[in-house]
Amino acid sequence: MTQGAGRVAAKRINDHVELVHVDNPDVVFEVPRHDWEAFTTAVKSGAFDLRTLEREAEENVA
Repeated sequence: MTQGAGRVAAKRINDHVELVHVDNPDVVFEVPRHDWEAFTTAVKSGAFDLRTLEREAEENVA
């Protein structure tokens, strides 16, 4: 796995990329590989904030 922004790790699987919250590995966000470029563009532009995953992980634990 490679470290991404915040505390999220990315792992490429055959047809998708899994983003796993490092502090809560049960939280997995799957992005189809054909959407990966659009997804990373959205993250870089601020349209999608990876910190959202952290907040969702905290909410799901509570």
